[in-house]
Amino acid sequence: MAVLRPNFILAVTSIVALLILFSLAQEMNRRLQVQREVSRLESDVNKMERRVIELEQLNEYFSTKDYKERLAREQLNYRAPGEKVVLIPERVLGTQQTNAAKKQDEQKRSIPLRWWYLFFVDKRQS
Repeated sequence: MAVLRPNFILAVTSIVALLILFSLAQEMNRRLQVQREVSRLESDVNKMERRVIELEQLNEYFSTKDYKERLAREQLNYRAPGEKVVLIPERVLGTQQTNAAKKQDEQKRSIPLRWWYLFFVDKRQS
């Protein structure tokens, strides 16, 4: 009758309860991981669906007359009858944009730093 002692029954019940709680905790952890993975995959699906819609719209644009005309103008030097074409060299635009960027950088610098650049920094490097 030593098997039916309350201390022994309490110990066995406690061990079983701990095993059940440990198993439950593991299952909850797996469930949370699966839910995170499902959320991530749903987000990826939404991004891909948006990308597909964007590509479909782009494909529709590529089949329009406006796109074909623009492509002919840019790559085949096409011009409509009575239309005048003006060519602007790219180097001129590039230097103007570069000069504007340099002026903005110079305006952001403090006055002592401007003096430093004036006397000590090689202008060919910047």
